[in-house]
Amino acid sequence: MPPLGKIQIVRTKLKNTACEPTRSPGRPRCEAARQSILTAAYELLREKPLPEITAAALAKRAGVSKATLYRWWPSKEAIVLDGYFDALDHHFEAPHTKDPLADLALQLRNGYRAMAGPDGAIFASLIASSHFHPDQRKALNEQLNSPRCKDTELLLARAVEAGQLRAGLDLQLVVKLLFGPLFERLLVGEPIELDLSERILELVLAGLRPREA
Repeated sequence: MPPLGKIQIVRTKLKNTACEPTRSPGRPRCEAARQSILTAAYELLREKPLPEITAAALAKRAGVSKATLYRWWPSKEAIVLDGYFDALDHHFEAPHTKDPLADLALQLRNGYRAMAGPDGAIFASLIASSHFHPDQRKALNEQLNSPRCKDTELLLARAVEAGQLRAGLDLQLVVKLLFGPLFERLLVGEPIELDLSERILELVLAGLRPREA
């Protein structure tokens, strides 16, 4: 796949079209405009840190007006982070088979490997810079606590229901145990080995399986 910066993306100019009306209550978003903005946000984030991205640059790259950006999102930070997590979604999709723990292992493997590349470096920079930019920290926390980031917790709940894990677990804490080592390595710049997710899962599951009577 060629580098992102060399991909020529042709966008239809969306100003003064049906994609950019004054939005009335209940009116669905124009999906073409929305996706163009999310794509532009992700592209820009791969080129420069979030604090250096301007609303004007976002609007220009997406081919929409600045007014359109704020009709759909509360801040520049919310737009960029929505674009980033939208691009990551397919890497963390949770399969749904009859074996929840096998599904969990696959989700972790795909997610860890995706974050071993440029997207992981972006995530580390987002966490680091959010300490100095309250709006960015707020938008990042909203994404991390949104339904799109709850798939792992749902997988764990399925595993409990299937009897693969014991009942009464703090599933939110388990999710942090599973992804904490990944985030720590990203922040300190340590490599993410191909088998890291399997090793982490094995260690965590050792303390979560049903206890023998």
